[in-house]
Amino acid sequence: MSRLNPEILKIIKKKTGMGEQAIRNAISTLKNTKFPRTTQNAAAQLFAQIRGFSVAQKLKTEDRNTLPNIELEKPVKILRKENKSPQKKKIIEFVTYTTQNKFLRAHLDEINRCYTHNCYTASFILIRKVIENLITEMIKKKFPNNTKQEKELYLDLAEGRTHDLSILIKNLRNKASAFDPQEKKLVLRILQLSEQFKDDANDKTHSLYHISNKTELDNKNPQMIFDLITEYFK
Repeated sequence: MSRLNPEILKIIKKKTGMGEQAIRNAISTLKNTKFPRTTQNAAAQLFAQIRGFSVAQKLKTEDRNTLPNIELEKPVKILRKENKSPQKKKIIEFVTYTTQNKFLRAHLDEINRCYTHNCYTASFILIRKVIENLITEMIKKKFPNNTKQEKELYLDLAEGRTHDLSILIKNLRNKASAFDPQEKKLVLRILQLSEQFKDDANDKTHSLYHISNKTELDNKNPQMIFDLITEYFK
């Protein structure tokens, strides 16, 4: 019975990490069950070949002569692809405003999502939309009698829609004398800051050449407007 070359055993041990006895047993099993005519060293070559390496350099002529003329099928290694869910980007709370109005809350959430995902022009236009609605509510609070004259402060009755932001600002500013001195300062400050979104948002809505960016939006500080409006409704 042929003996296994210790150098071959050493190579296989290094390549596979198996123990010597486990290697000897595996080679003997391969030889006895599938290749009974091979020498131990030739069986070791077949064992190595199946695992993607070779010990052929250590084989003698008598070993080579017993190798079968076949192509061995290597075991297929199946790599499991980990199912990693893409991490959701944490939404930046660029603006906040406490309200029970679910539609207004939805707009605020969308502003923050747009800002988080670098959609600054969309965020800009939505901020203007929210400011328009809040200034409309400011007018309604101060002038609640629902007369035609008061409605015309925030409604275009002929068109049946709310005035644009520029007209809302103008109309409320013209009525500033109706407020007490402290409240008047607050209202005028709100209107002053809101004017930043008056013309720019129009341009961004209707012109291809007006694109907003993070710096521009940050500099306009819309949160200050929302904080002042919160103070107004206290």
